[in-house]
Amino acid sequence: MPRITIDGHSTECSNGRTILQAADGAAVYIPRLCAHPDLGPATEVALSAAIWQGTEFITGTNAGQRAGEHARCNLCLVAVEGQAEPVNACSTMVVDGMVIHSDTAEVVQRRLRALAKILAEHPHACLTCAQQEGCSRTACSANVPVDQRCCVKLGHCELQKVSEYIGIPGDTPKYLPSGRAVLTDEPLFERDFNLCISCTRCVRVCRDVRKADILGVVRVDGQFRVGTVRGPKLIEAECRFCGACVEVCPTGALRDNEGAPAVRWDAPLPCVSKCPAGVDIPRYLRLVTQGRNDEAIELIRSRAPLPGVLGYVCFHPCENNCRRGDIDEPVAICAAKRFAADHSSCRTTNISKHPETGKRVAIIGSGPAGLSAAYFLTLAGHQVEVFDRAPAPGGMLRHAIPAYRLPPEILDRDVQILRDVGVIFQMNRPFGNGFNFDSLKAQGFNAILLAVGTSKSKALPIENADLPGIHPGLEFLHAAKLRGEPKLAGRVVIIGGGNVAVDAAMTARRLGASDVHLVCLESREQMPAHEWEIQQAVEEGVTIHPSWGPRRFTSGNGRVTGIDLVRCTSVFDDQGRFAPQYDNSETEHLDADAIIVTIGQEVEQQFFADHPGLNKKPGGTIKIDQNLAAAKGVFAAGDAVRGPSSVIEAIAEGRRAAESIDKYLGGTGLDDSVPQSDKLNTSRLSSDALSLRRARCKLPVADSQTRVSSFTLIEQTLDEQSARAEAGRCLECHLRQLITPVVFPPEKWRPLTGEEVNQVPETEGVFQLLDADKAVLCITGAVNLRASLQRSMADPGKATCFVYEEDPMYTKRESELIQHYLQEHGRMPGGAGGAGDLDDLF
Repeated sequence: MPRITIDGHSTECSNGRTILQAADGAAVYIPRLCAHPDLGPATEVALSAAIWQGTEFITGTNAGQRAGEHARCNLCLVAVEGQAEPVNACSTMVVDGMVIHSDTAEVVQRRLRALAKILAEHPHACLTCAQQEGCSRTACSANVPVDQRCCVKLGHCELQKVSEYIGIPGDTPKYLPSGRAVLTDEPLFERDFNLCISCTRCVRVCRDVRKADILGVVRVDGQFRVGTVRGPKLIEAECRFCGACVEVCPTGALRDNEGAPAVRWDAPLPCVSKCPAGVDIPRYLRLVTQGRNDEAIELIRSRAPLPGVLGYVCFHPCENNCRRGDIDEPVAICAAKRFAADHSSCRTTNISKHPETGKRVAIIGSGPAGLSAAYFLTLAGHQVEVFDRAPAPGGMLRHAIPAYRLPPEILDRDVQILRDVGVIFQMNRPFGNGFNFDSLKAQGFNAILLAVGTSKSKALPIENADLPGIHPGLEFLHAAKLRGEPKLAGRVVIIGGGNVAVDAAMTARRLGASDVHLVCLESREQMPAHEWEIQQAVEEGVTIHPSWGPRRFTSGNGRVTGIDLVRCTSVFDDQGRFAPQYDNSETEHLDADAIIVTIGQEVEQQFFADHPGLNKKPGGTIKIDQNLAAAKGVFAAGDAVRGPSSVIEAIAEGRRAAESIDKYLGGTGLDDSVPQSDKLNTSRLSSDALSLRRARCKLPVADSQTRVSSFTLIEQTLDEQSARAEAGRCLECHLRQLITPVVFPPEKWRPLTGEEVNQVPETEGVFQLLDADKAVLCITGAVNLRASLQRSMADPGKATCFVYEEDPMYTKRESELIQHYLQEHGRMPGGAGGAGDLDDLF
């Protein structure tokens, strides 16, 4: 390994490294703009014949030839002993014994000249303004014209940081606006060619890393111009909207639209951030496009152990945050998951289990939260037994979700995986009547998880609520799923506006009701049920009555005959609390042969009576007494704790509970590693140029008039060609996170500590105090910088760091007078204190 010396620091580096790479490895900063850790030299980029900048079509010279030495930024120049001229650190290879200096006088002067040349073609007035910190850029005290101000990246701009490090030459030419195109009406990205410094990073990452060849560079009159190759608009140019060009751009020439879901390398992707379980969506979509369904399901199961179930019933909040939706429609993520689950081999060979811990965990309840916790605790090495009063596991998945949404064999397939990894199921075991926390502890269980769900429908507290013919919603769905009862006829009214209400309405149609009406407090736009479910119900003939509240049930011949309604004017108050308001002057009556009430669920009251230490919260859910939790290791999760939620939310809750229980039992928490088979770290796009032209694939749907006669599936699974094409519509935003972050100049901020402050000179100047996010808290002029900062340390508030600049505020004679005055009056020198009393001197 070559040993080199950089600015007096001796270091070893690998063969084949450039000086710039070696310096980065040794934590010695050398400025650069055209260079990027993932890209080849700017000199090697091939020139295009022509490009588009908006509607301007620009032809260049020397198409096909290398850009050459003129493409360099020349900011990375360094001096190498034994060489007469400075060399470019980004392209000069290290050799053993090389001695490098990054800050000689000649190097500094050449960098200044190179930077001045760059800034002459880029707005830079704000970079030299003393009031740039915290400036909104909208109201300029210096009256700089708008087209000469910096962009919204001011304060976070790589060009700005590099300029501050090198120093902006005083003779830098004034920027003259060029009037180039500014494109703000395209999906996801904005392009401002006035801010482009022609570093060609965007061209190189598009061509060489993504292999997309959407961007090009031409040379015109000695200058480089960058733009799209095949058309003025990004879509016309067949851009894949992967965001790589935006990620590497050192200015605001390419930037994300402010309203678009953001992609950051240090945060979850937009789609992943909306998945309660944090499933790695882009990677499993890529696997689906490649036909690797088993690996896709293994990846999903690493965060959510019921992938088959989710493929049928997940309400896919991820799709609402899919960046593809800003172009046309979101990727049908859930449909792709369903296809992969239906076409996987359900293997367990790649599921990794930790060694047995000897700890035992009892889980009460076999719904999605309980199943999720059982799976992850088993993989963590614990022995897990699931207890449930039902004859088969699944909870509401098995007993309430209609078969036209979730066939029981799909649930059975997912549950079998849990059995295969070692989860033990104890069915027909109701928790109560002697089977309780004490008996479980006596049997040797080290922890207990309550995941009993909210299996009891809430009653409607109005007149005649106990009449025959009125059915609680969950119980109605349970009877329909297990026994195909009750048989209905005539008109049925559903009370409620959520997903359970919609399922009850559609189930009523299948049980014989000829006329189904759904009444809810919410307006049509506010209904909590998912829009696609509501549309399915309407297609099947269900009539929606929004903004009506139940007043009383009517009766005749000893059973319900209808319901009186009153107009609901609002459901929630200004604080978002449930507080319905009514207009009693507007009423309506609906006749009914049967009424189904679906206004919410809660934990069964008997459960609290059977188990002391469980407290009932106002919403009918569980709060565990801390003494019970500490003494017997009792935990709770899922709907029983948070109230009715979605399947994916319950699965995520179960995983979090498993994490807590594992740590309680002495573990280190769950394993978050990605399955080995899915290390897809290639940076090349897998989609083709046609992917942006493909419309979203629609699931095949059964005819609304015929499907109401049975409980067969409404939506069918995509075929392989459609599923792979749909997964291929993904923009592969995750690849943007694989781009290596650029190396910024060393921060000028210093930690606000005594050691750092004592190194500050006792001279006049200005200092800033900043918080942990580098937000400026104050800017203070001081006669004595060190003394003023020392006083600030006595009460720093949120300040964690500081920066200062020596700046003589007075002449030498004036400074002597100030110091003498302060000493005579017994004041500490410097800062805002004391300086305000100096008016008498001048």
